[in-house]
Amino acid sequence: MSNEVQAFTDSPPEGLVRAQRLAIQIAEEFTESVSPGMTERAVRDAIDARVVELGGTGVWTPTVVGFGVGTLSCFPTDVASDRPLWDIDLGTIDVHPVTEDGWWGDCTRTLIRGGNIPQQRALDAINSVHAHVLASARPGMRACDWFAEFQTALEPTGLLLLDRLQNIGHSLAQDSSYDLGYIDAFNETVLTGAWAVEPFIGNHLYGVKREDVVWFGPTKTTVIA
Repeated sequence: MSNEVQAFTDSPPEGLVRAQRLAIQIAEEFTESVSPGMTERAVRDAIDARVVELGGTGVWTPTVVGFGVGTLSCFPTDVASDRPLWDIDLGTIDVHPVTEDGWWGDCTRTLIRGGNIPQQRALDAINSVHAHVLASARPGMRACDWFAEFQTALEPTGLLLLDRLQNIGHSLAQDSSYDLGYIDAFNETVLTGAWAVEPFIGNHLYGVKREDVVWFGPTKTTVIA
């Protein structure tokens, strides 16, 4: 396993891009393919197997899958259950692959099944909030300023920030994470390098979440897609 230096350039490291694209591919595959009746545990196990099938060496933190009430928490200590996805339901899938050269990916997507209007509104809200946060990313901004952009977008939705640590993401590096802290109201760190941004919002019934990785270079930012 190499230890490539995360240089401060406008272009994200190739290893990081490969890891993140792997995370996105798997999260979106399962967001599309999971069908009612499948359990959280079965989907988690299938995701972990898919990581290896596509060339990953494993996951750097446990894969998190939540259906229905299980979407109210999305945390590494959450254990997948035998709760099945219903035919009218929301679900969250949080994937963390590791590549052979030691780069880490991090991607969350929310799936919906059935035609429940409030659930669809919540999904639309997280997609809108997430798009605003991505669009507001600027070189030289602080983590707390980025969090303020999230709060501005969240307020009109009437939903709540559900993250138990009250943040919307964290720094990300090769073989490491969280070194520069979280994207929250208190972190005044100037954003450089890779940051996983993952607004997680909802109400007392369910949560919705979306996550991507943004590279903060000296003169521009890049959403890795």
